Amino acid sequence: MNAKPIVRTGVVTEFGEVLDESELFDAPGGMEGDLTYVPGFSDMRRAHDLALAEGKTPTPLPVNLRWVRRQNSKGQPDTKRQVLVGNQGYTTVSAEEVGKQDWLTAFPPGSHALPDGGIGNADWVLMVADAKTAARNAVRKRVRMLERSTGSLPAALEEAGLRVPGANPEVTRELAPERR
Repeated sequence: MNAKPIVRTGVVTEFGEVLDESELFDAPGGMEGDLTYVPGFSDMRRAHDLALAEGKTPTPLPVNLRWVRRQNSKGQPDTKRQVLVGNQGYTTVSAEEVGKQDWLTAFPPGSHALPDGGIGNADWVLMVADAKTAARNAVRKRVRMLERSTGSLPAALEEAGLRVPGANPEVTRELAPERR
């Protein structure tokens, strides 16, 4: 039998050949193409998602971060979105927190300190909510989505509750008199 040598091949570009490597599509910290990347938080979120994908119990995230628009489409200052997100329990992240929090180890790429002390990137400002507030917001969002799909708030609440291990909401008594 005539053995043939194994020839490694890859994708040939104008810059040379790229061999099939496991790191080929992994940017440092997973930030390639992610305009919302925040050093620390994005790494925690990635580790959380990988743990879920591997069937492990992930570490809960300590906060949730959001980049919120601070200008309208004409480039004029507009804080409407900041007010809406603020009403959901988010506050502006202070530039002084950089390096002092596990979820904010460095300034996000391309960002800068704003005159009011926040962190800006393009026309966005970085806002944060603690884990309890973020969890409450996630449940509210899930129930709204389920209510739209089931057409019933009680069915949505039951569906949302049944997705949590050990929770089985049920009506044990009526608090209001029956309507006629």
